[in-house]
Amino acid sequence: MTQLLIAAFIVAAALAYSAWVLMPASWRRAGAARLARRASRAGLAQEHARAIQARLERAGGCSECASCKGCPSSPPPAR
Repeated sequence: MTQLLIAAFIVAAALAYSAWVLMPASWRRAGAARLARRASRAGLAQEHARAIQARLERAGGCSECASCKGCPSSPPPAR
């Protein structure tokens, strides 16, 4: 039973992570703001809530529409 619960937790965490990474950047920003508000209401200090929001906004996949600054600034050279 315990193994089943651990496996279910791992699968749920992987599903949540992949959904977050593949989510459009605007949705990620809105979700990060929502999570930061909940964190501040839960008793975390404002600086910790802002740090959580900044970290969540940077996490994501690379695409032209995401402004995460994790993508290379110039496109690779054409062959």
